Amino acid sequence: MALTSEVADHFNLKKDDDLYWSESSWFSWAIPERKINGFFYNHFRPNMNCMLAGPAMWDASTPHAWDFPFFDWQAMRPLPQGRFGIDYDKYDFMTDFSFGIRMLEPLKRYQLLYDANGFTLDLVFEAVAEPHAIGSREDHGFDGAYKLHFEQPGRIKGKVVLEGETYAVDTFSIRDGSHGRRNLEKCTPGGYLWSTADAQTGFHMMAVDANQSRDTVSVGGYLMRDGVVSSLAQGTRRVLEREGPRVTAVEVIATDQLGRKLHAMGRSVCHAEVVLFPDRGMWWQQYAWDYDGHTGAVGEDQEYYGLQDYRLWHRAGPEAWAKR
Repeated sequence: MALTSEVADHFNLKKDDDLYWSESSWFSWAIPERKINGFFYNHFRPNMNCMLAGPAMWDASTPHAWDFPFFDWQAMRPLPQGRFGIDYDKYDFMTDFSFGIRMLEPLKRYQLLYDANGFTLDLVFEAVAEPHAIGSREDHGFDGAYKLHFEQPGRIKGKVVLEGETYAVDTFSIRDGSHGRRNLEKCTPGGYLWSTADAQTGFHMMAVDANQSRDTVSVGGYLMRDGVVSSLAQGTRRVLEREGPRVTAVEVIATDQLGRKLHAMGRSVCHAEVVLFPDRGMWWQQYAWDYDGHTGAVGEDQEYYGLQDYRLWHRAGPEAWAKR
């Protein structure tokens, strides 16, 4: 069933009273030819009366958030002024720290805005397909991750200005959104990967590493081919290479519900190592993907862990790293 604007573009006002109820929204942006990657990301936590939000911009020079060209992840900020879901909404708000989104066309076009700390961002995301939903799951710790999660491929254009230098942005992209309880510490480690090669071609996969092996198994995602989007019926994210604990090359083998096969090869372009939530650590990497006749298509691979698993994996050593 296709998601409606009522579900995807607005806060879920039937939320429960769990303090960790979250309404999330993420847009990826990049300048692939300059090995620059970025995010524009927020989580509303209405039952705590606070939100997490911010933009980031990184390149191949450093993986550390404190040393990125720009990073401003605000972890405990009050909600925008007014009544939740009435005076402001999931894609129509502006914070007092200059982070905001405007919906220009339901389910289609969104303007992203930020202007503070020597960094200005003004980008427009335009979808190339309908959003694709992943419903609630009870396995692998996902019962504490979301009730609804969706992805939508698109193109993002505009500019960012950092300390007086202007960077033009024009690349294919993806966005996601979710609502539900967000507590990630007990989620099984895994991978979140995607590529949008053009307006007709792309894929997304969420995969879990239940067996601590080189193969992580798909628990959701889609294949877009010839403009037709279909859910994955099965799939594997296979680690081909690591540099220390970090994955640097990945193979994707999948089949969608229409019986179409996907074989994609991806390699790291630039990477970030971030702890955006107190209970989760991850490598967030821009990847260049080869599939369906495309070479070097923009995309990402994100390998995520509960924070204690992340700490232990860093310390596991070369013998353990070679097996995964």
